[in-house]
Amino acid sequence: MNPEKSLPRRSILLGAGAVGGGALALSACAASPTGATASQTAAGPSVPPGTAVRVGKLSEVKVGSTATGNVNGKTVVIFRQDDKTVLAYDAACTHAGCPVAPAGEDFDCPCHGSSFKGSDGSVVNGPAQAPLGKLKAAIDGEWITVTA
Repeated sequence: MNPEKSLPRRSILLGAGAVGGGALALSACAASPTGATASQTAAGPSVPPGTAVRVGKLSEVKVGSTATGNVNGKTVVIFRQDDKTVLAYDAACTHAGCPVAPAGEDFDCPCHGSSFKGSDGSVVNGPAQAPLGKLKAAIDGEWITVTA
């Protein structure tokens, strides 16, 4: 497991409690210490669409790295561009809908080999032809928030 791609369980639980259990749990695609992957992590009750959700602490996602998780049952991927900017995308590959996974500064689709830039969601390698769907992400103090 690559620690720069995942947030500690404590931060996930703290984030979930801060928004009534509807927080996005950032994690790498590798199994967590307990063997649960991001898709197996319960997101708790959903929050109304358009609500910004705390997804994790900014300090736990290094500049230039990526992470993934779920909010309201939707898989999203995160890229931390710099000290003041985070970006979020719908993790569904635009080729066949498989969930993309963090790969350094980019996102890779394990199904058919498409690759997307973390910095703008654009296609690096096909067969996908359209970029990942962009979501609203922000920094709120020490937290990363995503609106999905």
